[in-house]
Amino acid sequence: MTLQERHANNPWLLTFYEEGLLEPGWAGELDDVELEYIKSELMKSPSLRRRWGFRPSAKRFSESYIRVVAMQGVPRKKK
Repeated sequence: MTLQERHANNPWLLTFYEEGLLEPGWAGELDDVELEYIKSELMKSPSLRRRWGFRPSAKRFSESYIRVVAMQGVPRKKK
């Protein structure tokens, strides 16, 4: 199942989740469908990768890191 299939009967809710899930720290605990949606969007967008703490050139994305960022936001770097 995809996010689009899950919310096919409610376009407003689909848009709400599509936008919200891409904000670091917004989603909380992800299910598998939400995780796959975020990973697919990260593959498409270098600027989104940067917002999620990945290098823009990254090709692989750690599921555990995505889950942490979805719940807590991007960790701040210590100086």
